[in-house]
Amino acid sequence: MARSRKLRITATAVVLAALAAAGANTTAIARTSPEKVAACGAFFDDFNYSSRTDPNFTGHDWSVRTGGGGPGIEGTWTASNVTFPVVDGQKSLQLRAATNGTVAGTTQSQVQQNQERFFEGTYATRFKFSDTPASGADGDHVNQTFYTISPLDYDWEPTYSELDISEYLPNGGWGEAGPVDFITSWNTYQADPFDGWRISAARRFSHAGWHTLVATVGGGHVKYYIDGSLAADHTTDGNGHSVYPRRPMTLNYNEWFIDLDGHSGSTSAYVQSADWVYYAKNEVLSPSTATARVNSYRSAGQTHADTISC
Repeated sequence: MARSRKLRITATAVVLAALAAAGANTTAIARTSPEKVAACGAFFDDFNYSSRTDPNFTGHDWSVRTGGGGPGIEGTWTASNVTFPVVDGQKSLQLRAATNGTVAGTTQSQVQQNQERFFEGTYATRFKFSDTPASGADGDHVNQTFYTISPLDYDWEPTYSELDISEYLPNGGWGEAGPVDFITSWNTYQADPFDGWRISAARRFSHAGWHTLVATVGGGHVKYYIDGSLAADHTTDGNGHSVYPRRPMTLNYNEWFIDLDGHSGSTSAYVQSADWVYYAKNEVLSPSTATARVNSYRSAGQTHADTISC
């Protein structure tokens, strides 16, 4: 998979510049079967916000990217592309990317949890992929993503960590015709010229619609599930480099264009949506247990919880 990652983590590095790097000491992973909500060590968000400027949104440590850098079309990250509409009956986080085929006419979007505090445990989100644009002609090389990442402090930095839980390319890109969903675990990389160590699974069929994405990090394995079925189990790349995270990461959603080569017509706009997100620190949960935890929050009317630090 040929791909450009120059300045991939620029926004994360800017947001985290004033933060001390979190320690990378691991904690024993607990395998938990009860479906009750954990009292400690969890993060949940139902995305029940009025807008990106809602004080609760920023108060819950979310930020919207507006800076430069990659991935995609540099310098086109746009705050107004982040909204919280009702999608299929559920209040959701929605990200938009639009282009008319020119850099000046392109906008992308990214939302992230600001602190490097997501490491071992279970990640889950209910995510809506789109195969066709919300408006305009189809064909753009758009990338719909949910991932975790740490800053790359320098080329081949040995503690760099990144888990691309899903990168969905409905119209292809990186030499793929599409649709294809890439699930990728990283060791490290060099920005320019690009070269990196990683392992990736490719699911070459449509993923349009709602899906529950789960990733577990524990015992040397990174396992990825889509709708409860195991999609990938990663330990090392093809040359034996470990792809197990080595330091805490931020949690992110973004929608961006790999390039503008596939564009035709006037402006085309694409959207991706997330109904909720959940993280259980130091717990390897089954997809069904993770979903049951989310349902416990929602049935109790709780739209946000953050006990990661306890």
